[in-house]
Amino acid sequence: MPQADISARIILEDGTEFEGTAFGYEGSVSGEIVFYTGQAGLPRLLTDPALKGAILVLAQCEAGATGIPDDGQLCPLGLEAETESSSAQIAGLVASSVSSEASHHSAKYSLSRWLKKQQVPGIGGIDTRALIQRLGARGSMRAKILVSGTKDVSFSSASIHTQPSHASVKRAFQYGTGQKKIVLVDCGARNSAIRSLVAPDTTVVRVPWNHDYLSDSFDALVIAGGPGDPTSCEKTVSILKEALKLEKPIFATGQGAVILAIAAGASSYRMAQGHRGASVPVIDLETGRCLITAQCHGYGIRDDSLPSGWSPTFLNNVDNSIEGISAKKGLWSGVLFNPEGYPGPHDADFLYARFLDIVRSGGIRA
Repeated sequence: MPQADISARIILEDGTEFEGTAFGYEGSVSGEIVFYTGQAGLPRLLTDPALKGAILVLAQCEAGATGIPDDGQLCPLGLEAETESSSAQIAGLVASSVSSEASHHSAKYSLSRWLKKQQVPGIGGIDTRALIQRLGARGSMRAKILVSGTKDVSFSSASIHTQPSHASVKRAFQYGTGQKKIVLVDCGARNSAIRSLVAPDTTVVRVPWNHDYLSDSFDALVIAGGPGDPTSCEKTVSILKEALKLEKPIFATGQGAVILAIAAGASSYRMAQGHRGASVPVIDLETGRCLITAQCHGYGIRDDSLPSGWSPTFLNNVDNSIEGISAKKGLWSGVLFNPEGYPGPHDADFLYARFLDIVRSGGIRA
């Protein structure tokens, strides 16, 4: 006989409550609740370190129809080929409807089975439109998924695992064997970002978020990704402040761009809903072009706080917030989106090529 459905509830910090059906891991969890507006690339999304410890609401009508591929497949660099990290990063998943079966040639697991393996609870049968409208009106807040028959959890435990220290590697890793050495500070680096930096003439050394690389020999620096509050990365910021004195090429992506801005002397702010989606329009202030970008960050840069010598390079075409900054004629730059996409468009992947050209030229932009 088929197993009976297990009831579950999701309770927001403001008291709003939705009832649904549990799937995935049978356990209760708390976390910051955020929503995502993309439609594809669920395996990459659920393993994105930028979502570490978050309860994720999917705006799409149905989730899981294509299943989850083999999470043991590795690319030539030894990184997971179909996901952005080695495991699920979210604390919980909320969906309107969940497909019980997977229908795709690459699928190894159904969504529910994979979440159970990853010990991530999910709740389906939710009016996600009403939930997202609530989050849009009130802003991101803490929430908890309570699965019937399991132990309750508190809201206060929501931020325990949401800092870069929990999303970063614990020791250094090297990718590639090229002459140009790029230090990648892992505040929540995505596999796709690492692959975008590796070229025949580059070596990427991935170091923990608090690693002091100042005494190391390197040609360029990348600050990648990150969940949580960027102001909590005090060690990352203090080392980066000293690195700016070296005047070597620096590129930052995702919330790493906020960390770069803080190190330069700017200030950050927590966004009401954050930018999380696979089709976020930004304006390139250099060319006037509109790029469609993939984004997953909850903090922004105050436009009136940029110090002298720094200027915006990209603006969000919806709320006019800063999406990119640069200084020293592009020697230092950062973007709050993920130029590589995955999941999402590749409109902005030329930014990696531009950065690598600067590295190859010894810090001179052509």
